[in-house]
Amino acid sequence: MAGMLNYYFLIWAVIMRISGRHLAPKGASSSLHLRCLVLYPKCMSCHWTPQDGAASNTTFHLSYKRRGVTEAEECKDYVTSGPNSCYFSRTNLCLYWTYEIWVEAGNQMSEKLIVNTEDIAKTEPPEGLKATGFGTHLSVEWGYPPGVAASYFPLVFELQYQEQGSGEREQEPDVGEQTSYYVYDVKPDTVYILAVRCKNSDGKGFWSDWSTPVTVNSGQATAKPVQSQAQ
Repeated sequence: MAGMLNYYFLIWAVIMRISGRHLAPKGASSSLHLRCLVLYPKCMSCHWTPQDGAASNTTFHLSYKRRGVTEAEECKDYVTSGPNSCYFSRTNLCLYWTYEIWVEAGNQMSEKLIVNTEDIAKTEPPEGLKATGFGTHLSVEWGYPPGVAASYFPLVFELQYQEQGSGEREQEPDVGEQTSYYVYDVKPDTVYILAVRCKNSDGKGFWSDWSTPVTVNSGQATAKPVQSQAQ
C-alpha cells in the first residue's frame, strides 16, 4: 500500500512540475530583475537586466501606476539613465506615494515592483564638510544635501575618519541627527581624512554615498585650531 501511495505521489509531482512550467503566471517572471532607486528629491531611475539570449533589438516597455490610480502610464524617458532603464524627472515623480512598476518585452514580463518612494530613496552626500584640529580632538561640521530640508526629510549621519596613509578606517555610527560632532582621542600633530554620509532618520531607504573627503591636521594640544582642507 505504501509503495502504491509513493508511486501516485511521484506521478502527481511530475504532473505539477510540468504544469508549472506552462501555466506559471506571466506576472511571476523575475527574469528581468527590475529595480528602482529614488535620488531624493530629484528623480527616480529604474533598471532591468534582459534575459540571457535576448535579441539585441528587443523593445522593452516600462509601465507604472500610483496606488489608487487605475490607469497605467508608460515610461516617458528611456534615455537619461542609460540602456535598459527608465528615468522619472521631478516633474513626473510623486514623492511619498506607492508605485506599481513592471516591464514587458513581447511575452516576457517582470514581477510587479510595489514600492513607496521613501523605501527606495537616498540623497546626495552631505555638503560643506569641514573640521578643526584641537590637538587631542577634532571638531567636525557639515550641512544637509542640496534640496533636502530637515523639516520634510530629517536625516541621520555617520562620520568616517582615518589617519592619512593608514588603511584602517574608524566610524562614528552614533552621530544621530546633529550636523556637528567631536572626535576624541586623536593623535596630536597627525593628518586625518574625514567623510560623512546620511540616511532618512526613520530608517527607510539607503545610505548616501560618502561626501567628498577633507583632510585636517589635528595640531598640537596647545596650538591654535587648524582648519581642514578639501582633498
